Amino acid sequence: AQIRAEVAGAVLAVNVDPGATVAQGTSLAKIDDRAIQDAYLGARSGFTAAQTAADIAARELSRAERLFAAGGLAERDLENARRGDLSARSMLDDARARLSQAEKARDAANVLSPYAGVVSERYVNPGDIVNPGAPLFAVVDPSTMRLEAAVPASDLAMLRVGAPVRFSVSGYPGRTFEGRISSINPQADPQTRQVRLFVRIPNQGQRLVAGLFAEGRVASESRETLTVPS
Repeated sequence: AQIRAEVAGAVLAVNVDPGATVAQGTSLAKIDDRAIQDAYLGARSGFTAAQTAADIAARELSRAERLFAAGGLAERDLENARRGDLSARSMLDDARARLSQAEKARDAANVLSPYAGVVSERYVNPGDIVNPGAPLFAVVDPSTMRLEAAVPASDLAMLRVGAPVRFSVSGYPGRTFEGRISSINPQADPQTRQVRLFVRIPNQGQRLVAGLFAEGRVASESRETLTVPS
């Protein structure tokens, strides 16, 4: 996961370094949220005022409807009460949306890990000024990895999702690993005429690390042999 800033501000604290193991929801960094807090308090105050105005308008409409039914109120006054109620409810909806946005901005100032994993990159330091979209961290889930590979288009007919793949990885001499094809690109590369495929790799014990080169083979068929004793 490439974790990016969702709000603008100065980075007050960075809580993790590359290689740190984090749980889901771990605080990775804190962005200055003083202006965000002010905006949130203003939005909350506006929502409270809109809620009060909507309640008053609803009561006024209910009263007007009762009076109109009893013949004690003109239809024009009833329509005015209805328009007032509609306007108040519209303002309440707008205030609710503003409060929701302010709450999201307030929460986004505390940068959290989206899942359990290992921090692989850190792009910011305390004191940096960031804007929405700026990269902050990269977090890798090492429990399951993906191998991206390519095979000649002429072999496409022999490939299938779920087929086993055995491969070796640079940095692990003499060892082989296994995975299964999780998806196959439906389009061949126009330059190389090769088809990309993706292999899901269970990474028990977190033996593999990301970013390494691999070479392997796809098992296109399997056979069973019955041996009869002589």
